[in-house]
Amino acid sequence: MSVSSRQRTILEMLLQGGPGLTVGAIAERIGVSARTIHRELDALEETVREHGLQLVRKSGLGVELQGSPEQKEALRLALFDLTTTEYTAEERKVIILCTLLEATEPVKLISLALDLKVTTATISHDLDDLEDVLDKYGLSLVRKRGYGVEIRGSESAKRQAISRLILDHLNEHELIGLIKENIQNKSLRDIDSISERLLGLVDKEKLIKVENALKRLDDDLPYPLADSAYIGLVIHLALAVERIEKGENIHFDEHTLHELQGTPEYEAAQRIMERMTHIFQMDIPAAEIGYITMHLRGAKLRSSHEDIYWPGNVELMAKTQRFIRLCEDRLQIPLRYDSSLFHGLLTHMEPALYRLKRQMEIRNPILEQIRDNYPELFQVVREAVSKVFPELHVPDEEIGYLVMHIGAAVERTSQTHRRYRALVVCSSGIGSSKILATRIKKEIPEIVSLQNLSLFEVGRIPKSEYDVIISTIPLPMDPSEYVVVSPLLPKEDIQKIAYHLHNLSRSRASRAAVAVRADGEGPKQRLNAMHQYAGHAVQLLDGFQLRRLEDHSDDIRVLLDQICGDLVQLGVIREAEPVVRQLLQRERLGGLGIPGTTLALFHGKYEQVVRPSFTVHVLCQPILLKAMDEREMPIHTLLMLLGPRDVAKEGLEVLSEVSSLLIEDEMIDALEAGDRQRIADCLAEGLYQFCRKKTGMERTQS
Repeated sequence: MSVSSRQRTILEMLLQGGPGLTVGAIAERIGVSARTIHRELDALEETVREHGLQLVRKSGLGVELQGSPEQKEALRLALFDLTTTEYTAEERKVIILCTLLEATEPVKLISLALDLKVTTATISHDLDDLEDVLDKYGLSLVRKRGYGVEIRGSESAKRQAISRLILDHLNEHELIGLIKENIQNKSLRDIDSISERLLGLVDKEKLIKVENALKRLDDDLPYPLADSAYIGLVIHLALAVERIEKGENIHFDEHTLHELQGTPEYEAAQRIMERMTHIFQMDIPAAEIGYITMHLRGAKLRSSHEDIYWPGNVELMAKTQRFIRLCEDRLQIPLRYDSSLFHGLLTHMEPALYRLKRQMEIRNPILEQIRDNYPELFQVVREAVSKVFPELHVPDEEIGYLVMHIGAAVERTSQTHRRYRALVVCSSGIGSSKILATRIKKEIPEIVSLQNLSLFEVGRIPKSEYDVIISTIPLPMDPSEYVVVSPLLPKEDIQKIAYHLHNLSRSRASRAAVAVRADGEGPKQRLNAMHQYAGHAVQLLDGFQLRRLEDHSDDIRVLLDQICGDLVQLGVIREAEPVVRQLLQRERLGGLGIPGTTLALFHGKYEQVVRPSFTVHVLCQPILLKAMDEREMPIHTLLMLLGPRDVAKEGLEVLSEVSSLLIEDEMIDALEAGDRQRIADCLAEGLYQFCRKKTGMERTQS
């Protein structure tokens, strides 16, 4: 198949887009007239027909490719092997950037012109446009007559530019395919294709070796990464090896490196670097550990049944609740009692804020789709963010991710009956996974049992545990076994899922119904859930203590020794010293003082803890401790929230609810007053409402 670069771009847009993609939108994105697009579409009719597809143009409705998912996938794969007869201006600029970023000495304009089959004047004009692009990364373009052209700037800036080029211009599933070694027979494509030029920036063998070095990543980190973050890490590491081999070493600020040491991500980065050193048989500078640590700390996470509920930064919890309430007030939709929204936002916001504060780049490949589908919600979220985080510049890419979380909660307001079980594979993180799942629940009521998982987990789930797989990316399996959809689930994709379900055999549907009924939908199971939540809540309330410490030390270690000694006497913990040691380690990683109060919250899940416990310890004299905003503050009251390492999911949720209650104004007033009865009443009322909500909503949220 041979088409022009412009025609290929049009085909790619049609394959990615759904109904509503107009000729005007295509023309604006490519930078030509609508008449030119109509002419190109005429020329493409025969090409798409050869693949069993039909090009449909409807006045006022747009252009779309009609045909089966398998036929569209065949056309997409055929685009990998096409021979282009020209480059678009955008493609030329990508190739110029690839060439200059790879080069170790100045490149002549005439050399670029000959490679791209254009004049030096055209290259010069392209370079003018690229100056602004490079400036965003802190890079500059140096051009001198007789000298040539080169990119100057720090090695970290160059790597950032290369990573962005690769991630912006290569399909995510193509990168996944590379990492999973599924496109090796497609690696002999024409060297002039944009994909091949971009992949040339990082050797394929290195990508595979890096993936081997990351096989134990789940064991290295205390949380799972989203697929997109994992892919970014693979590219980051392969690029680091490539650049080190060329003698391009990176520098990392010593003060920042010292701050990162001791974090779980730093320790994981050290283990990754040890394996990389062994696999590549080369010395890798210690500075690389700092960049890997920052990548991990700023990475998007996948939800974890255990860690998503455990209370962390209480200040962030307060800001998350305020953000939800601001959205609730504007939308007039009850959101504050949606625990899935609260915990999902918490999981997303911690690494997101790290990226924002460090001014790390944020990518959102479906930003335009989010804007188009949720214009009002986008504005509501942007206004709420500006009020909650006035000190930060939050780009639209990040706003888009928050919109998906709020949008998912809005969609959750209507969920109905159930019949099928589905696996949902989404590579873009928690927000997009949740919005896709809730869209499915709303639009296809036959599906009730949904399980979100990563591409890399698909093969581990027995077929007996699901009826359909719904994925946002192609999977290495028979196309008839799954459905490919957009994370925002347009009407066309809803029809695809409905068609797939329609074709399931009656016996399979019957087995699904039985499995769902057995999966926790009956009255007995709901009673059991009530018992579990209420049991953990009552146990925590019964163990609540408020103690006043007289003549105490100013040394936090001595104070914790005293408090944990008391908890041993109460039967809450088996041994004081290990718990004290772990609490101090946690305190060194980040302040525990709650800003705007005189309270500090020490918390953790430890092997030596026998049962969940919340106790309050009032000091006769304040001590200075670091707050969650890293400033020192006087502390009058120490709060101790502890759980066993193997506490059940329901117990974790109860503990998390307690930490949420600690930032309510009424509770803060009671804690600072040291009023035991008021604190106990606030706890009891809060946990009572929580248990009612959990057991009342269990059916619609399972």
